[in-house]
Amino acid sequence: MRAQLPNFPLSHLTGDSGYPNLSWLLTPVRNPRTRAEESYNEAHGRTRRIIECTFGLLKARFRCLHLTGGSLSFSPKKVCQIIVACCMMHNLALRHQVPFLQEDGPDGGLVAAVEPVDSEEEEAEEEDVDNRNMQYFQ
Repeated sequence: MRAQLPNFPLSHLTGDSGYPNLSWLLTPVRNPRTRAEESYNEAHGRTRRIIECTFGLLKARFRCLHLTGGSLSFSPKKVCQIIVACCMMHNLALRHQVPFLQEDGPDGGLVAAVEPVDSEEEEAEEEDVDNRNMQYFQ
């Protein structure tokens, strides 16, 4: 019987090479021998970079998620709820063009650090992802 994520049948997670090879966890091929395996690793790497960038954006906007802002000393369930809430607030901030802030302004004040993403850029990014999926996974 194939292992699946609880409550998420037919789902997969991506992980780096530090994780074991499990049926529901997509990790890179350790020693790719074929062009298909190399293509998979390249696509996996691009996907992981998007995820890592997303984590970085959330940590930049919500210091409670960054180690320098403290740590989330709560139950895993509560931490998941906090992360989902941060994602929802981040999406609202993007929609309303609220800039990222950093503590590097004059006199220690807050200044805008990152421009909000234009919706046309988001659509182009989604199209790129669709093109990659068709290229590597058919």
